[in-house]
Amino acid sequence: MKGTMFSSSVYGRLMDRYLFNFRVDPDVLENHLPPVDWLKPRIVNGSGVVSFCLLRLKGVTFWPLPSFLGFDTTSCAYRCAVIDNSGESPEPSVYVLGRNTDLRIVNRLGPVLFSGPMQMIRTSFVDTPSSVDIRASYLDGQKLFSAKVRPSKTKKSESQLFNSLDAFVSFIKGGASSYTPSTHANQYSRVDLEEDSNYYEAVDATVDYNWLDRAWPDAGLVFDSAFRAEGGRYKLRYLGSMPAQSQNESLCIQNAEKVVPA
Repeated sequence: MKGTMFSSSVYGRLMDRYLFNFRVDPDVLENHLPPVDWLKPRIVNGSGVVSFCLLRLKGVTFWPLPSFLGFDTTSCAYRCAVIDNSGESPEPSVYVLGRNTDLRIVNRLGPVLFSGPMQMIRTSFVDTPSSVDIRASYLDGQKLFSAKVRPSKTKKSESQLFNSLDAFVSFIKGGASSYTPSTHANQYSRVDLEEDSNYYEAVDATVDYNWLDRAWPDAGLVFDSAFRAEGGRYKLRYLGSMPAQSQNESLCIQNAEKVVPA
């Protein structure tokens, strides 16, 4: 891991976190990962996993400043479950195609603090008597993601990835590190998540629009499950950059170029 002049951290209070999970053939997913030898798909019950993560944070500010000085914001990202082989032993991790934010100050400061682009988006949450309608789009009007979320009708999991809520919680907490294309050429910035969400629940969801269906037409993404979390502190810490170690770096940038709108 390449050293940095300082280790920047931001944190806030988690109000809502939604994760929409898709199954994908592991070989197809590997073709969309960076062409490096230290990131490989993390296989869960025979499938690769791609998730759309959307979260609402309250009081986001620099650690350790008090949260009342911070801002409320919504952010989102597409994330691929991977195994990180860069250390002494393989570890679960996440490859983030790009982070997005609805707050201009985060859009401006994010690349400085985390060495990764953050594209502006618009988001909306519309509560109805039976569901929450979630929408995210780019400032030019292009859709990013939309779904209807409803309380789960049954406690029995119909997911082919996670046979229980505990299985999902173990999966998501097992991938606390993440890599994303850096603002510096031929590098990937690493950001680690520290979160103590005190409540998770499975929810029923209907995905109306998924940007990756257009960006990755060969992927054959299959919607699998959705979960919601709330409560607790949500802290992101920048740990530096990892060299690409590949001469095919441009392929990764092309694959992630539009989604890194985050």
